Amino acid sequence: MKRSIKEVASVLLVVAVLVVGMLSGASEVWAAEKGASSAQGSWTLISIYNELDGKKTEQFGANPRGSMLLTPDGRFSLIFMRASLPKFASNVRTKGTVEENQTVVQGSVAFFGKYEVTGDKEQILNLHIEGSTFPNWDGQDQKRPITVNGDELQMVNRTPSVGGGTNYVVWKRAK
Repeated sequence: MKRSIKEVASVLLVVAVLVVGMLSGASEVWAAEKGASSAQGSWTLISIYNELDGKKTEQFGANPRGSMLLTPDGRFSLIFMRASLPKFASNVRTKGTVEENQTVVQGSVAFFGKYEVTGDKEQILNLHIEGSTFPNWDGQDQKRPITVNGDELQMVNRTPSVGGGTNYVVWKRAK
């Protein structure tokens, strides 16, 4: 049975549409399995404060600096620091004075590891911390509720390294 070129083209078009539909569905399933969400990407810190007994404290001062990376393959890196940290007089990182080292430790924290995003109604950022400049967190799993609205991500940390209260963090998508 001979078919016209028009009939063959129509059949191929239908097959192509079905294949593309199946592939896009498969990629959505893969993304869901990997915890992919609108949270993926590179984020710049806008604000962070700790609330304890009704008192708000900016533990990294006014205009804190920070970065959060959430990669598509489930890796994360977070860095928080004061707007200005003192330069070491020796110009050698390993030869800071007691005061210089204390100021840097109290004015910054960084950690990294694996993550996934779970939840339908409320998204939860599950962090498996592999390493941190606050070593008490090494090996911990921490869950942080997040809300993404366009280019803004809000995060709540109920286990902050400052020893109590709750941290409220706002990020802006890096451009």
